[in-house]
Amino acid sequence: MEILRTAHGPTPHPQLDEVLSALRRHWLGIARRKYPVLRDEADDAIQTALVKLLAAVARDEPKDVDKAEVWARSIFVNTALDLIRERHRHDHRRVYVGQWGDDPEDALRRDLPAEGPAPEEAMAGRERLRIVARCVESLEVARLKFVDGLPDKEIARRQRLTRDGVAGQLKRFRKALRDRLREPE
Repeated sequence: MEILRTAHGPTPHPQLDEVLSALRRHWLGIARRKYPVLRDEADDAIQTALVKLLAAVARDEPKDVDKAEVWARSIFVNTALDLIRERHRHDHRRVYVGQWGDDPEDALRRDLPAEGPAPEEAMAGRERLRIVARCVESLEVARLKFVDGLPDKEIARRQRLTRDGVAGQLKRFRKALRDRLREPE
């Protein structure tokens, strides 16, 4: 205990590194045997436990020097258990999206289906609608057919045309529409 107390002083004891190394080796053996779930985090638990141990020694704990080894081991065991509990809480609280290391927002954008069309598709659809609207404005027959959904016979009756006349206007409308959709605006 006297050697550990010198850790906070201006001149540490010459054997302090040996004592700390012995504690590390002993605690690493405990971690491998009793807490294999720690894996790479065993070093973190050992380092945290050493900091807690040296802080407690600086406060003149423990009072009973005969129980110092058991007391130091209990500090490590409690630190390891705290780390395991925290990781367990962390793992069960979070839902991971995508692969390890991916940005979760990118993974969500990439993997989850969108409720509506993509912005590019929506813009292209709006442009098509504008082109169709310009063509439809000039052709009442096309509006009755494609917007109102009337059959050719009803369009012919309303416009006082023959059914062949309706079919001809629709054919010209479709050709003009195809030409307009192909040319860049």
